[in-house]
Amino acid sequence: MRVEEMTNRYLQRLDERLRAYETALNQTVADIERDYDSGFLNVTEAQWQDIAVLVENIAQANTRMIHEASESVRADGEVSGSLLNLLELAKHFATLDFSEAPLIKQEAKA
Repeated sequence: MRVEEMTNRYLQRLDERLRAYETALNQTVADIERDYDSGFLNVTEAQWQDIAVLVENIAQANTRMIHEASESVRADGEVSGSLLNLLELAKHFATLDFSEAPLIKQEAKA
């Protein structure tokens, strides 16, 4: 298998993963808004600001700020439901490995 083919396969898989994460993130944000509007989610003004910062930094793939904002959201109280889902997604975004080497090596073995 040529390097170009391996790279293209890797990029296709990465694109699929990122689209799935994007869909999950969009749904989670919608769930948070719905839960808040329905009165199921009780957050402070500070937590709302931290949530906004967290989502923004996920979109920008700013790992350091994802960690900081996640900790800030947790610091202001107990989290559960859709907010907990957001924090789990944030963890996934913060730990995505964008390096090609591991997957290209795996493709070469296939």
